[in-house]
Parts: sequence; structure tokens; C-alpha cells
Amino acid sequence: MSEQRTSDVVSQNRDYWERLAPHRHGEPVEFFVDGGSALTEHELAAVGDVRGRRVLQLACSVGDEALTFAQLGGDVTAVDIAPSHLVTGRAKAEALGVDVAFTQQDMMTLDPQLTGFDVIYISWGGLCWVPSITEWTRSVADRLNAGGLLVISEHHPLWEILTVRGEGAVSVSGDYFGIGRDGYADPLKAPEITRSIGTPDVPHRSFVWSIGSVVTAVLAAGLTVRSLQEFPEPEMYPGLGDQAMHIPATYLLTAGLSRKGSRE
Repeated sequence: MSEQRTSDVVSQNRDYWERLAPHRHGEPVEFFVDGGSALTEHELAAVGDVRGRRVLQLACSVGDEALTFAQLGGDVTAVDIAPSHLVTGRAKAEALGVDVAFTQQDMMTLDPQLTGFDVIYISWGGLCWVPSITEWTRSVADRLNAGGLLVISEHHPLWEILTVRGEGAVSVSGDYFGIGRDGYADPLKAPEITRSIGTPDVPHRSFVWSIGSVVTAVLAAGLTVRSLQEFPEPEMYPGLGDQAMHIPATYLLTAGLSRKGSRE
């Protein structure tokens, strides 16, 4: 995708998310006060102890995961494209008494000073807004410290293109290899908030990055894949029944930069 085309897509998507953001609140403050974690057990195990480590969350939305990282002792920066998301995140951080640097930026064109991180994390529904997976992984790799870790916790691309038609029945409603998509053939693949407020009437474009394309881009950026796990999430295939346990809904990829920081 050309630089101009990428810029246009990012601008359109910013408007789309700013329309949705005021309606997205994430977990209530009480959830975190009571010891709740926005990170899954698998994510916590993959990231490890973050005390004293610099953590960057990309496409942070209202920053629930960033708040969890901060509560665990991380030095946390959280980036999102929609300013209203960040207003919500800052208010929650203040109420919790934790320090998170919420910053409005496009994760494809991060400021040069955003570098030197020990962990870079992106959660479900984030990677599908990346227009170029190869450019993105290279940018991420450049911002990791030697020995740093990239953690991608994401909807599985197979889930993105399958639609439940009834118990034990699915159909293919998207293109696993098509990459770009305008709108959603299956409304369950759209941001959850659209099911209650509707889809904003503005152009927006998301992307389906296959597992192969993600792994290839990670390797091309000079990172070493440490783990790749796939998980069933039956609630993400409503109506499919027991067979929802037989297909992946999410995946968790971790990749590291060598201690020497070499990308050769």
C-alpha cells in the first residue's frame, strides 16, 4: 500500500474510532480495585514479571490492559488513535492512582522518542487496523530494547472469515488471503459496540492478516518467534455448539529481540 493510501486509511479509521470511542468504557474502576486483571493467564505467563520494565501498549483503546500492567509495576505507555479513548483511560488511571502515559498516535507512525521498551503488547482487535504488517513489525522491532519482547494477542484470522450458520455449521464469509476489507460481511466481526449503537456512517478499512503473514513479517523484522499458541473461545462462535472447541478463535504470538539487538 502506498504511503498516501496508508495515510488516507489511517485518517478514515481515526474518524471511525472517534465516533465509537465515547461509547466504549471497558471494565469499571471497581474491577481493578477488586484485583481484576484485563490480561488473560496466558498473556501474563507470556509477558512475565513487568516490575521495573518499560511496557508499550499499541491500539490501547481505553487502556484496560495498560492499567493492569501498571498495577503490576510496569512503566507503561499506551497509544491509541482516538482521543476519546485516551480521555477514558486517563480518568480510570487517575481514579486507580496508577501512572500510565496515554498518548494519541498512529501506531504506524510513532514518534521517534517512543523507543527503548522491554515489552510491546497489542491486544485483540488491534492488528486488524494495521495497513502494512511488514512496516509495522519493523517499526516495533526498532523500538525494543535488546532482549525485549513483542506480544501479539489477537483474534485468529480463521475466526475473522468464518460465520456460524447454526449448530455444527459454518460458512466462509471472508477471504483469509485477501488482506483488506471494507465493512463486515458478518456483523459479529465488527467492534462489539456497533451492535448496540450501529456502525458509524464513515469509510473505514480493516485487514485480515493470516498467521503466515504475521510470522513472516515478524521474522523479516529480525525478531525470533518464541511461541505461537492458538485457543478456542466458544463464545466467539455463538450457536456453533460443542464444535466451537475444535477451531481456533484467538492466538498469542511472542517474539524477541536478541540480547545483542542484532537484526541480521
